[in-house]
Amino acid sequence: MSSIRTNYERWYEGDGYYWGTEPAKFLDELIALCSPSGDKKVLDIGCGEGKDAVYMAAKGYAVTAFDLTENGIRKTLLLARDRGVDIKAYVDDINTFETDDQFDIIYSSGTIQYLFEENKKPFFDKLERITKKNGIVFFNVFVDKPFLELPPDWDKEEKMWKPGELFSYLTAWKFHRIDETIFEDDSNGIPHYHCMDTIICEKLI
Repeated sequence: MSSIRTNYERWYEGDGYYWGTEPAKFLDELIALCSPSGDKKVLDIGCGEGKDAVYMAAKGYAVTAFDLTENGIRKTLLLARDRGVDIKAYVDDINTFETDDQFDIIYSSGTIQYLFEENKKPFFDKLERITKKNGIVFFNVFVDKPFLELPPDWDKEEKMWKPGELFSYLTAWKFHRIDETIFEDDSNGIPHYHCMDTIICEKLI
């Protein structure tokens, strides 16, 4: 078992939710670009304990979600049951996952820094195949800034991306949002800073 899986399995094993149960604010931005309905499909890559996947299911989308951790998927399904929604959730790895489905929304928050270097281009080639025409994707990734210290809870499998690198993989898509921000975080109980690049874009062809 990789150390990242071990770390996250431990963080997710308790009754509480490590990241909480409130959905990410960016989800409403995606919903505004792709109105929910039962035939609209969402893929959550690296769903953690499921707070975002469950929120999207509650809005009316057909949601598929996967995470590297068994405890994350267990709690995703538990949260879905508690909220009275159905989702498809299973254990898988961002580096090797496969699907024959196509999706209207694909998003991943805080996960693609676990892509191995040799898997970056294949990942985005796969994204091209599994996103429907006019489908929306959301990704964010932590980027390296020499004036910021490495976060105290950083895993050795995580890889900082270069500033602007994320944007370069989707240049043929229509950008709805493209930005870089520095923000303070206190996950793991230790205040620290991250720099993050974020993209929301639409596949038009």
